[in-house]
Amino acid sequence: MVKIILILGLLGGLGMASDATIRQCTACHNDKAPPLSLVYRRYLLLYSAKKRVVERMRAFLIHPSKKRSAMPEGMKNRFNPQKHPAFPSEEAKKAALWLAEKEDPIRRIVMPESPKASETPADKESRR
Repeated sequence: MVKIILILGLLGGLGMASDATIRQCTACHNDKAPPLSLVYRRYLLLYSAKKRVVERMRAFLIHPSKKRSAMPEGMKNRFNPQKHPAFPSEEAKKAALWLAEKEDPIRRIVMPESPKASETPADKESRR
């Protein structure tokens, strides 16, 4: 039983960033730094493909610098990317993937219910 829990824990952690990394990101990005949703949208605007967004975010997280930052110059001057903590390569990739999944605009689309073809206006009234 312990082996199964250990294996599932390891497998679950492969695709997600560690809680410590996420806490480290959100600690600043909730208070002082730009919100993570804004950061992701900026990267998405510049690089358009999710794969490229994750690659560029990963590159920044490994070696934070003004050159690698996707933010506008005013934000770079205000928040100074050089003070951003550097992450190991794997943690950076997991954190970028976590943010891409969390802020994915496709997942945010809500489709309205389509009326059934055989439904009449009287049926709709009876449901109210």
